[in-house]
Amino acid sequence: MTTNKDCLIYMRTSTLTNKDGDSVHRQKSSIMKWVKSNGYSVKGEYWDIESGKTDTMDRPEFMKMISDSEGLGIKVLVFSDQSRLSRDIIVQESSYRLLSSRGYSLISSENPNSFLEDTPTSNLIRQIMGSFCEFDRSSTVSKLKVSRIRKRESNRDKGIVTRNREGKCEGRKRILEIHPELESLILKLRKKGLSWVNISKTLSDELGYSISSMSVGRILKDIEWMKKEKRRMNRKGKSSPILNVV
Repeated sequence: MTTNKDCLIYMRTSTLTNKDGDSVHRQKSSIMKWVKSNGYSVKGEYWDIESGKTDTMDRPEFMKMISDSEGLGIKVLVFSDQSRLSRDIIVQESSYRLLSSRGYSLISSENPNSFLEDTPTSNLIRQIMGSFCEFDRSSTVSKLKVSRIRKRESNRDKGIVTRNREGKCEGRKRILEIHPELESLILKLRKKGLSWVNISKTLSDELGYSISSMSVGRILKDIEWMKKEKRRMNRKGKSSPILNVV
């Protein structure tokens, strides 16, 4: 059982030459001093031998810590200082932002508030990252808009249109787009004099299509509209519309 006083601790040394040195011992000593002073209980410790500039996502022990924390429900991660998370300020800031957004509390045993401090450098990095995010969002929106316009123009030329004769681009697919064979089936049943209700029942009982009587009515109206549209487009020398009306 975990409590809100449980934590996981993380240490990092740059190279194997520090494996038997005192770096990791100094880190752990600092961390444990803070842990005991604040009444926390350590539920797991992790140690990576990686460069301080290595992305956190590429560190096996760091990723194991995050995986374990999710399983244990522990959201407090303790480091000896910020550089153990990363020496690269951008990696450090982006990792901190990501973990914080997921509800994690990152604590430096040597300076508990260092992850929260607003330094000129951290503020600059946050502004740059925010600008990149906004640029990426705006760029994506612009690309999608252009793509939709091109799609409408292309579909309009192909005759894939909406009822206002614009090229279709978005929206849920109509049933005839999913099952185009229904057009001929419904027309045959309609020519036999069957009502919408009886057409719906026949399609369900004999052919396995689950279509309401109202949907049958809409399909028949679509077919009639498309016949008129086909005649109109043929007079103008354009390709016939496809049953994709909305």
